Amino acid sequence: MLPPQRHSHILERLRRDGQVRVTTLAAELAVSEMTVRRDLGNLAERGDLVKTHGGATLPGGTTSSEPGFAHNLGIAATEKEQIARLAATRVQPGMSVALNAGTTTHALARILTQVPDLTVVTNSPRIAAVFDEGGTSQTVILTGGIRTPSDALVGPFAVATLRALRVDVCFLGVHGVSPEGGLTTPNMLEAETNRAFLDAAASVVVIADHHKWGVTGLCQIAELGAADIFLSDAGLPEAARLRLAESIDSVLIADNPTPLKETP
Repeated sequence: MLPPQRHSHILERLRRDGQVRVTTLAAELAVSEMTVRRDLGNLAERGDLVKTHGGATLPGGTTSSEPGFAHNLGIAATEKEQIARLAATRVQPGMSVALNAGTTTHALARILTQVPDLTVVTNSPRIAAVFDEGGTSQTVILTGGIRTPSDALVGPFAVATLRALRVDVCFLGVHGVSPEGGLTTPNMLEAETNRAFLDAAASVVVIADHHKWGVTGLCQIAELGAADIFLSDAGLPEAARLRLAESIDSVLIADNPTPLKETP
């Protein structure tokens, strides 16, 4: 196999799995590990991947990098709006809904102001403000906690509030999604708080634009299978959709809401 063919194979695996291992690639390509490392080095120089110990990941920053809310707000704004509109179709008047802090959940909150008689639980002052400014009939429960760079309220007070509640559905925004890392965030306290969101919900819907695929944060929130439904946009590669469908009951794409897989 020529170098361009090997490079294509490596990048296809990265798009599918979010990360690759040198030993695995060497076996798949029937070449030495030295050859694979040289290929990874060439691809890293082009900016197509980031070399790690024993393998490589997609570009996406360090695991502890934690961009602020304002920075994230300008990334994939159109895709987030599409995802939010699809997510909103799963909400009916009178439901209790949890929204963790994030820019995609913030987009969803703006739409949900039009749904009457909701009880909304959130650890985001920005999301709480959306409902307050809307002047609607929703009941909003805002957890206490320590504010993070992403404007999330986290820590023992937030967790204690969430453990006292049970909601119909949680819409969870995440920093990263990958097969091995699962659902991740760069902030340890935020990971703990997001796990409390999951525990409080009868149903979990992860809402993540395609840029989150292959990104791994420092702390795992949960395995992929913790989500009942995964909502993303058309930019999510087909290989990633199929990989997600192996672990999650229903994978929906905002411009094509037919599920890849859904349990009876």
